[in-house]
Amino acid sequence: MISDDALGQLTREERAAASRRIAEMDAGLPSLAEGDERRRRFVLMLAFASACLVPWIVLLALTLPHRYVAGHWTLTWVGFDIILLSGLALTAWLAWRRRQAVVLSAFTTATLLTCDAWFDVTTASGRADTITAVASALLIELPLAALLYGVAYHLLRLTVRQAHAACGFADAPSGLIEQPLFGVTAKSRT
Repeated sequence: MISDDALGQLTREERAAASRRIAEMDAGLPSLAEGDERRRRFVLMLAFASACLVPWIVLLALTLPHRYVAGHWTLTWVGFDIILLSGLALTAWLAWRRRQAVVLSAFTTATLLTCDAWFDVTTASGRADTITAVASALLIELPLAALLYGVAYHLLRLTVRQAHAACGFADAPSGLIEQPLFGVTAKSRT
């Protein structure tokens, strides 16, 4: 057992680090070595997939026909819009219920809206369809996507700030790009 005197001799940062480590032990989190190996494999897999995608994009650019008649065109677009409707409805429900998952849902739905705008505009045929697609993208889909991205970003930053405060971090980075993953020490992030 650690005495109050021994705890009193620790700096504020040392006490916060000890508190975090005890909380991690109580929560049964995996060891950092296990996490490092999984992270390394994950990074390698994504790097490999990225490298493979470059020649695939070049091949498609060189070989795809300029025009193509698509099978199941109606199913493709109606199905996509049903998925988009589900994302919007789920995001609304999660926001109404004040659930943390709204961050993921808002980000995913914003991405779907962005994809919808892209494909509406790039697959439009004729002047009237193109004008309608561009107007829909600029007036509805992209502004709603921007709102959802903004909400997701704001809520994620708020969550990170609250987690930092709960863990005793006083000088943690404020930007999400500089923000280390929770539970990953500086040594294991290299």
